[in-house]
Amino acid sequence: MNKRNLVGLLGMCRRAGRLTTGFDAVVALCEEPTALLLTAENASPRTVKELRFYAKQHPVYVLPLTKEEIADAIGSQKPVAVLATADVGFADALRTYVIGGIPL
Repeated sequence: MNKRNLVGLLGMCRRAGRLTTGFDAVVALCEEPTALLLTAENASPRTVKELRFYAKQHPVYVLPLTKEEIADAIGSQKPVAVLATADVGFADALRTYVIGGIPL
């Protein structure tokens, strides 16, 4: 897995307007059948537990990036612990990077 490609893909997804960040926005996206839910590797256990509760039928994957690395990748000023996409193309591409990750 190449982190540089993953970072580039996250940035592209954000610029295309297909990336959702923040806990409340991601929870609202859980209703979409194509949603891919992701967390940073250093997201708090409580955040991950609550996201799993709301995710129900969706697995929650851990990206091999920290909150700060994700923020840099997508151009955010604040660290990003939870993100998602409902775009099928981006979800498939991101899934190739997290398939080695552990679904929680």
